[in-house]
Amino acid sequence: MGDDEKKAQCVKVAVRLRPLSNKELGNNETSIINLEEQTTNDDGATGSVLINDPDEKEKPSTFAFDIVFGTATMQDNVFQTVGKPAVMSTLNGYNGTIFAYGQTGSGKSWCMMGAAGDLKGIIPRVNEDIFVEIEKMQEAVSTRRFLVMCSFFEIYNEIIFDLLNPVQDRTKLGAGLQVKEHPVLGIYVKDLQEIVVSDAAKLENL
Repeated sequence: MGDDEKKAQCVKVAVRLRPLSNKELGNNETSIINLEEQTTNDDGATGSVLINDPDEKEKPSTFAFDIVFGTATMQDNVFQTVGKPAVMSTLNGYNGTIFAYGQTGSGKSWCMMGAAGDLKGIIPRVNEDIFVEIEKMQEAVSTRRFLVMCSFFEIYNEIIFDLLNPVQDRTKLGAGLQVKEHPVLGIYVKDLQEIVVSDAAKLENL
């Protein structure tokens, strides 16, 4: 396994600081965060987040992260640092997972979905990049074949809902879909619909 593949196998933690909202600005609130940004996947390099006590009763707390994005970070930079490695890891036969975590209003949907044009988030950029990379790999080795399948589910109150095959009345679904383990395939969601997609447009339309 090469160095690049080893890097892709590692779990990395990225944090992104959003700007103050209009409501926060209207309340004359100020940021208590100071960042030492680290916006690339450089091996061994880290960034830090320093949180100040607004009442100045306690010393500032400092936390280190593999990747630290500031408020001015562009969406494409986030994708190149976080999304692109996951795409390449997947196409090379390894699992690629991006887990977005944060409280309501922290910017998870903006990072993952974004808006139109240059403001696209990680998910639409990943959708496009998968097929761009597949085309490159097939140009290099014409006999290479890929199968891209999409599933989309939501976990709400510990119940799994299939968003590509939604039920009209969730109260009749009972315990929802079940998580199972296959001796070869590993962990999967039983009866979850999977749709074959041939290009980024179809994937986005889902």
